[in-house]
Amino acid sequence: MTQESLESELQRLPGDWGVGRLGDLPTVQVIGYGITRPGAHIDDGVPMIRAADIQDGRLRSDEPRRIAPQVHETNLRSQLEVGDVVVVLVGRVGEAAVVSRDFRHWNASRTVAIIRASEPDEAAWLSLWLGSTAVQNWCERQATSSTLQRTLSLAALRSLPVPMPPPGPRAALLRATRLLAAKTAKNVRIAECATELSDALFACEARNSESWPEQPIAGLVHLAAGTAPRPRPDDDGTHTEGGTAFVAPADILQSDLPHLYSTERRLPKGKERRACAPGSLLVASREDGVRAVMNHVPVAIGRGVLVLGLDSVSDAHWLLHEIRSRGAEFAAAAHGSAGRELSRSAFGAIMVRWPPSEVREHFARLVGRLHERARIAQVEDEKLRDLRGRILDSFLTGAFPGESAS
Repeated sequence: MTQESLESELQRLPGDWGVGRLGDLPTVQVIGYGITRPGAHIDDGVPMIRAADIQDGRLRSDEPRRIAPQVHETNLRSQLEVGDVVVVLVGRVGEAAVVSRDFRHWNASRTVAIIRASEPDEAAWLSLWLGSTAVQNWCERQATSSTLQRTLSLAALRSLPVPMPPPGPRAALLRATRLLAAKTAKNVRIAECATELSDALFACEARNSESWPEQPIAGLVHLAAGTAPRPRPDDDGTHTEGGTAFVAPADILQSDLPHLYSTERRLPKGKERRACAPGSLLVASREDGVRAVMNHVPVAIGRGVLVLGLDSVSDAHWLLHEIRSRGAEFAAAAHGSAGRELSRSAFGAIMVRWPPSEVREHFARLVGRLHERARIAQVEDEKLRDLRGRILDSFLTGAFPGESAS
């Protein structure tokens, strides 16, 4: 969708609605962006929201980046309050979420903008509007591109057109979307519990690993490094149909689950590279540890990702959870800025205890069921996101029930 088509869509709004620029709304204050130089991660420091922590309209709280208290205190302006709307400025530009009590007085990084509204419904409406397909595409067009990633400026964000519906219809819409959000949160928790149970099951199975022989990872897998270049800004495949799914380190590091079924970008048709087969383990690193996922679709592997090919599904399940259980330890195989570059030789030299085949096969049968339950919850959430979009489209045309729905 082009910028002009967003303007055309706004012209179709009901006649009693207004439209204003985000930066001009009297009930909204665009605070700015977060900390430019947060310093090194501090284990007992103050948690900080990054772009990667904002996904699908919600904030993630697992393993946050933490900053020194003195850095937090010298950046008062970016300290978060309940009801603030945080918006991604770098990478997946435009994604937004509302700050809940769980994130009160956290700080924010330079990759995140902070918007403060005067009342909760205003913040909820802004977050919903920012999450719409029309606005996401508008933000993509407004973003500037580099060889690394897209960046949305504060000036562009302040210029975003925002519909101003009457309070009654808006309240009815927000009631409906809150019900969807509650169901989504339950599905997220189901998937989290299934994954936690899988990790706990692995820990139980590995209790007697002292008797198992040690082997280097390179002796268990077919190890390769990703080489596919990131899609260029002018042919970015975020919304491209067809082509091969492209995996960057962020797709692994930001995955809630240890299984990858889709990615944000695809290599356009005609520019596909040799695809990695489903059932491989894809590994990436950041300063606080190594992460791994198992892919379930053919993917093109970008730079900064290691591919571990195994001979059986049971072997892949076992090694996947081995890496998950030792992620911080495995980070020693990484180097470069913020520990983001994995050395293939160093990673391959890591020793693991390898159980008998009957142990691996028994474990795979059990965790396979748990992973499938997590996938069912994930698919339902995808349908709920689609439903939320269709409800918003209906609302913007005046077809969604307003005060009569109360």
